[in-house]
Amino acid sequence: MERSFLDHPALERRFTPEHRELRERARAYFQPEKLPDWLTEPGGHRSHCSHLSKPQWEEFGRQGFLGISLPREAGGQGLGLLGALILSEAVAQLGDLGISLGIHCQTEITGQWLATAHEAEVRDRYLPGMNAGRLIGCAADTEPGREMESTAVRDGVGRGDLVVNARKIYVVNGANADLCFVTLKLDGEMSTVLVEKDRPGVRVLKVFDKLGTRSIDSALLDFHDVRVPAANLATKRGVRQLMHWNKVMTAARFLMCADACLLHRRLLGRMLEYAGTRMIDGRPLASWPINRHALARAAADQELMTAGLIDRFEQLEKGGNAVAEVAALKWFCVDRTARFAALCAEMQGGAGYMWDSEFLIGQAQILGLKMAGGSLTTMKAIAGQALVYRDELEAVS
Repeated sequence: MERSFLDHPALERRFTPEHRELRERARAYFQPEKLPDWLTEPGGHRSHCSHLSKPQWEEFGRQGFLGISLPREAGGQGLGLLGALILSEAVAQLGDLGISLGIHCQTEITGQWLATAHEAEVRDRYLPGMNAGRLIGCAADTEPGREMESTAVRDGVGRGDLVVNARKIYVVNGANADLCFVTLKLDGEMSTVLVEKDRPGVRVLKVFDKLGTRSIDSALLDFHDVRVPAANLATKRGVRQLMHWNKVMTAARFLMCADACLLHRRLLGRMLEYAGTRMIDGRPLASWPINRHALARAAADQELMTAGLIDRFEQLEKGGNAVAEVAALKWFCVDRTARFAALCAEMQGGAGYMWDSEFLIGQAQILGLKMAGGSLTTMKAIAGQALVYRDELEAVS
C-alpha cells in the first residue's frame, strides 16, 4: 500500500504494538479483490444499491473494527483517534467513503456519545452490542424544515417517560439503525434522546437513492408519540454539555478530513500515472503546461492537507479546543478534493464521464462528505464563530 500521512514521523512515533497490529490486519482485510460484492460496488450509477446489512456490521464487530477509538473502561479498544485513522486508511483502499462514514457514525459519534453522555445503566445495556455490531446507531439531527420542530415532553410522575415526536432526514445508518440518537427540544432546551427503533411509532419513511457513499444508507425517519424511559435522555443543556457535543463532532469531522485527504492522494496518484502515459499530439498529457500546473497545485494541496491533519491531530490529542481549526480543515480538504476529482474526470476526456472511471466514482464519493458532519458553508460559519468566542470557550473547557 502506498504511503500516507500516517507514515509521517509525528504520527508514526505514537504507534503502539496494538496500533501496528491493527494497521496490518485492517490493510489485509480491506482489499477489494478479497471482499464480497457488497463492499466493492463502484457506487453511484446503479438505481438500487446493496447497503451494509446487519450481518456485515456483525462481521466488522467480529473483526474488531468497531469501538476502536472508545476508551477501554467503556468497552472499547482504547486505541483513540490514531486507531480510527488507521482504520480509515485501510478502508480507503476500497475507494468508497460510505463505509468509513458509516463506521464514524457508529463509533465516533453515537458510540462516543453513548459512552460519555448517557447514564451508566443505558451505556452498559447498549454499548457492548454496538461494539460487537449487533446494534447499529444513527445520529438523527437534520430537520426536513428550517426550524427545529422535533420535541419531547415529560409524561408521568417521578422520572416517568418521555414522549417523542420528530421527523429527521438524511440520517446516515438510519435504515439499519437499532438505536436512534434524536436531537430535539425538551423543556425548551436542546437534548438528545436515545430511541430504540423497535418501539411503537418509529418508522423508516424513505431510504434515499443517492449519488455517492452508496454503501451506507441515508434515510428519512419518523417518530410519532414514541414513549421512551426518561433514563434515555442526555441533555445538551449548559455550556459544558454543548462543548462536549462539539468535541464529539469535532473528532468525527477530523476523521472526515482524513477520508478526503486519502481519496485526494489516491486520485492524485492515479492521475499522475494516467497523465504520464496518455499521449495527446505526441506528448504526454501531463507535459501540457495547463495540466502540469494543475497537477502541481494538487500536489501542493495534498501537502497542505497532510500538514493540517498532523497539526490538528496534535491539538486534539492535547485536549485543546479545535472546533474552529477542524471545521476549517474539513472545508479545505473536502473542497479541494471535490475540485480535483472533477478536474481528473475532465482530464480523462470522454472516459471520465463513464461509470467505470475511477475519477468519476471519486467525484461522486466526495459529494457525500460535503454534507456529512455539516455542509461546507456550515464549516465556514462554525470556524468563524468559534474563533470569535475562543477565549470564552477556553475559559469553561
